[in-house]
Amino acid sequence: MKIYMDITVLTLATFITGIQRVTREIILRLLEHGQEKVVLLHYHAKEDQYHLIDNERFTAYYRLHKGIKNKMITRHKIAVTDMRPGDVFFDLDAVWMCRVKRSYLLPLLKKQGVRIVAHIYDIISITHPQYCLERGVYNFMDYIAAHLQYADELIVNARATGEELKRLADQVGVCLPPCHVAALGADFSQRCPVESEEVPWQVQRAAEEAPYILMVGTIEPRKNHKLLLEAYEKGLKQAGYHVILAGYMGWNMEEFARQLYSHPDYGRGIYHFDGLEDAAIDYLYQHARFLAFCSYTEGFGLPLLESIQRGTPVIAADIPVSREVAGEYCDWFRQDDAADLCRVVAAYADERKYQMRKESLKAYRPVSWEQCCGRMEEILYRS
Repeated sequence: MKIYMDITVLTLATFITGIQRVTREIILRLLEHGQEKVVLLHYHAKEDQYHLIDNERFTAYYRLHKGIKNKMITRHKIAVTDMRPGDVFFDLDAVWMCRVKRSYLLPLLKKQGVRIVAHIYDIISITHPQYCLERGVYNFMDYIAAHLQYADELIVNARATGEELKRLADQVGVCLPPCHVAALGADFSQRCPVESEEVPWQVQRAAEEAPYILMVGTIEPRKNHKLLLEAYEKGLKQAGYHVILAGYMGWNMEEFARQLYSHPDYGRGIYHFDGLEDAAIDYLYQHARFLAFCSYTEGFGLPLLESIQRGTPVIAADIPVSREVAGEYCDWFRQDDAADLCRVVAAYADERKYQMRKESLKAYRPVSWEQCCGRMEEILYRS
């Protein structure tokens, strides 16, 4: 039995965030547990053919930071017909962005007796298309429809996502494949506190100037970064807080970028950093007064757990998935309500109350990436 995985999106990604970060962490552990069973694939568009990725070079590049990314892609070609009955095709990466449409690929695999498993992060492109790139919505519709029809089993990160999938399946009149919950890991950056000399001086300076509220993740409409800027104007600045945004500037954010970079306080109260290494992100988490999580909708919300794990209090928009993932370890504000966000922050002006909140976060026990991978392996290796 072999597990085939198309990780074209990961190998082409400039920045490792979100789904690509999850893909990296799970694959590294799958390889540790049974390298000979895992077959990693990269789709070569010009040749219309999958190429084999060298597992050892993958581990060296993503675990040890050695080697050149493109060198891990070999010249050895893998045809769909090479996959045999009893093998598993596991969609873990953001494969709806691939050239190989699942409406074409999955029926071929099914006909060959290959077992199909998909990790569904969310169905936001279906439930909230207004927050998604139009082309991405069409691609995702193809992806999700194919998996609803052909997948043998599905994996989600939260019960809320499983419930949304069930409603969708009912609406389109198909039977939902068996759906299993595997909470994402939150310990990929377990390490000693990051020293200031390990991070860019601009990050260090911004973190030291004043207490700051941090947002981590790609800047896109769904994440609602504009709410934190609004809260800055409505009370955070007056209370002495700065704002730091750490993440790549995503699609359809031109107007927000204009407002951000033209703000009179940009560079001296409001900061944006992109392309930061893990150490710099860790540093910002560790020194933040709060993490703000303002999303309209989420599939899981790793920054919530990353922050809690580092002992940094979280203030979050009150949405079902975030409640499920972080529960008692967050303080909640009404979604899209800047004044309520300011209210939650102001409630911790008493330093003793703030320190008590930090102390309470020590009780949090995250699911490890090892546990997350183990749960997925239970499903993948099920006969």
